[in-house]
Amino acid sequence: MNYFLQSKKKNSFKQLLQGIFNFYREPQAENIDTVVGKAVDVILKAVVTVLFVLATTGILKIVFELITNPSQFSNASFGVFDYL
Repeated sequence: MNYFLQSKKKNSFKQLLQGIFNFYREPQAENIDTVVGKAVDVILKAVVTVLFVLATTGILKIVFELITNPSQFSNASFGVFDYL
């Protein structure tokens, strides 16, 4: 994940994609030779993928609702604001 921080050039979309692909190509666990290391690597990559997909779909849902039903956002009646 430190590929994003190592780049000293101006960040571009190509560099961002290369960093994401390198995350999946290279092992993220310390000892990939053992069964436990491989399991940790697979579980870590699966969790990161699920969280990324969840965040992406949530943001897309908000944008979609903002375009199709903007009256829903006329007041702060969703999320943490209900309990303040």
